[in-house]
Amino acid sequence: MISIVVPALNEAEGLGGFLDSLESQPEDREVIVSDGGSRDGTAEIAEGRARLVTAPPGRASQMNAGAAAAKGEIILFLHCDTLLPPGALALIEEAMRDPGAAGGGFTHRFDRDDRFSRFISLSANIRSRVWKLFFGDQAIFVRRDVFEKMGGFPALPLFEDWDFSARLRGEGNIVLIEQPITTSGRRIEVWGKWRCFYIWWGLSILYALGVSPERLAWFYGHVR
Repeated sequence: MISIVVPALNEAEGLGGFLDSLESQPEDREVIVSDGGSRDGTAEIAEGRARLVTAPPGRASQMNAGAAAAKGEIILFLHCDTLLPPGALALIEEAMRDPGAAGGGFTHRFDRDDRFSRFISLSANIRSRVWKLFFGDQAIFVRRDVFEKMGGFPALPLFEDWDFSARLRGEGNIVLIEQPITTSGRRIEVWGKWRCFYIWWGLSILYALGVSPERLAWFYGHVR
């Protein structure tokens, strides 16, 4: 069974449709919504349609809390604004039949088709193929025993997904599933292309050069 852990904070507007999309995946699964203190009815929407856990706000703490409640042998971390392709869970199960596989993620695509969005997705997919590094909007999945061995996601305000996937490479083979997930371009709408480019590329370069996530988090807001 695959446990799908969904960190959520004030996602009531899109959560119902997101949960509808998961119901179209026929494989054995459980859905765990890890709420970080939403005030817009997110928890109420999740109740009855998923297991609901609560955690301090922050993707790392929320994903760790959801994983602690998971019963599946494989844990899939999925953002509320990201949709899986048809048959995604079957693709994960097939990939993880390799006993040497520790985990992986999906190729990236936005829910819009313009040059900027294609460029950002292309850069994400090159990073994933060459360095086996995944960001959270690429639906990271991992064996539960490997996740526990690694100690989960680090308590970082930013780039917890980068840190996790970098450490995951030391635990076994990393799988890149070629069928793309589809993630929302709402940040592009709210921030604009130039700010997105500055933040996504600029902060990534600074983090790679050793600047702490705590300092970089000051520049990174949310769009809810």
